[in-house]
Amino acid sequence: MKKIALISSFCDNKEKINLLYDNVFILKELGIDVIIFTPFILTEEINKIADYILISKENPILDWPEKALTQWTSIKTNDNYFNMSVTTIDYGFAALNQIKRMADLALSMDYDLFFPMIYDININEYVKSILKNNKKNSFFPSIRDSHVWSIGLHLISLDREHLTRFKNLITKESYLKDLEGDAFTWTYKAIDFVPGVLEKEPVEDLIYYFKDINFFNFSIIEEIKCFIHKVENQDIKFIFYDFNEIKTFIIKTEDFTQEYNVKEWEEIKLPYKEYISFIVIYEEKEYDFTSIINKIKHNIFTKTVI
Repeated sequence: MKKIALISSFCDNKEKINLLYDNVFILKELGIDVIIFTPFILTEEINKIADYILISKENPILDWPEKALTQWTSIKTNDNYFNMSVTTIDYGFAALNQIKRMADLALSMDYDLFFPMIYDININEYVKSILKNNKKNSFFPSIRDSHVWSIGLHLISLDREHLTRFKNLITKESYLKDLEGDAFTWTYKAIDFVPGVLEKEPVEDLIYYFKDINFFNFSIIEEIKCFIHKVENQDIKFIFYDFNEIKTFIIKTEDFTQEYNVKEWEEIKLPYKEYISFIVIYEEKEYDFTSIINKIKHNIFTKTVI
């Protein structure tokens, strides 16, 4: 039985490159051929051991208002709940599209069993058993630390017929049907149409890109946190927090310069627009927020009185 791994990757640093090489090396030792999808030129070491490398700058990342992921939190004080939600880029369709592109190539050759997987999968003994024992038409939960998702894209095992069905399901139109879902949601719904089996034991990845990121702090002032409310056709609001006494901020744009003396969580309201220059002056130091405020697509701040 001829087997091939379809490895999705976005290896833009040495740590990721090294892990990709290690996993390709393990797969080749197990007698499995390898296709890698990459937007970057890979190292000569990887080029030598991989069977096929598909280099493509295609990266259909989705963002607000077309489709985005939402993160939210609520901070309680003595009198209020301060609620913050942010939209972040949705990489889900880009990940599925990599599988589709590799599947088109792999299915044009005489392989029998196909393993779509991510570059940083932990190829432990459990995963090795899946690869060695030719488990077919299976989808697997994913795990990180103690959190388990009912399904993931870390590893899939499909024969030729079922991979053809799966890759044909991957379209932007189908992905956009569920605006509140993500790639895991889409894949969970796709199982019935492949069809496939959802296994019980999860597999894990080894690199978490968003680890230790505070999605709700947009401040570049080290000692003070800041949330920025930005909704189309509403005033932009700067909300500084994580301090006690009244603070003084000077905001300087291409249109105006204004001083604000504010308490923690007090809103500074500004016109909604694309700013050419947006400088915050705090304790006589200038902090350039221009790119930060202009990149925000849809952030919401609300206050609930207890």
